[in-house]
Amino acid sequence: MQLITTLDDERVASYRNLRERRLRDEGIFITEGALLAQRLLQSHFEIESLFVTEENATSFAEQLQNRAPLPPLYVAKASLLRQIVGFDFHRGVLAIGKRLPFPDVISAISKTACSASSFAFIACPHTETSENLGLIVRSALAFGIRGLLLSNDGADPLSRRCLRQSMGSALTLPIARSADLLQDLVALRQSVGLQLVAAVAQSDGKPIALPQFTWPQRSVLILGNEYQGLEKAWLDKCDFQVTIPLAPDHDSLNVAVATGVLLYHMSSQLTNNRL
Repeated sequence: MQLITTLDDERVASYRNLRERRLRDEGIFITEGALLAQRLLQSHFEIESLFVTEENATSFAEQLQNRAPLPPLYVAKASLLRQIVGFDFHRGVLAIGKRLPFPDVISAISKTACSASSFAFIACPHTETSENLGLIVRSALAFGIRGLLLSNDGADPLSRRCLRQSMGSALTLPIARSADLLQDLVALRQSVGLQLVAAVAQSDGKPIALPQFTWPQRSVLILGNEYQGLEKAWLDKCDFQVTIPLAPDHDSLNVAVATGVLLYHMSSQLTNNRL
């Protein structure tokens, strides 16, 4: 344990100015709160350091005992940690993990196809809101989805907000990225028998429940942008379009809420798609 008495201390420079920085470009990410720090400790990510209040020091010192390499544990008064953003958003525990390169989409799905006859992934080509992506990740892990597929230009799954909303699920759920996600998925449809299922709000989509729709045994559920939905180029390449029947005076659900409903129906049919 190393005592910190001022935020000007260079040992905790990585914890300063969090609102103004883009941690993705720095090769690190930060977790907030004891639960996320514990899930980071249980993950495959290397930990750069932890920064905790005096009240949390003993607990995390014990949790770090068997970890190699042993990351530094910085300890300070609660009033000092509160200065980082002006309020106690972290409940006295912060931790920094080191980012790893995301695998490519073709490798991730091809590897799964070699070992499983039935599986499901979820793709978010243009999800922009970290809160929505975090909730999608949490639902995906809860319903046994094999992994999350992202474009390079979407929200960061390891951002502070996404990690908070996912309750750390983004540290566990396999995530792959692609520079051209649509092209990769079309190629996989031919090579591993993948079928693409688009979630749409339009009434011409197939109702999601049986008997109207049966999930393909090797499938990717594709979710559109929060505001525009899926582009025509995506819809033209999908094998199916599905929708959630709603009351007559409602035309759509929040994308994260819709994801939970869709994945429930998917997982109830695909019994062998557990991680």
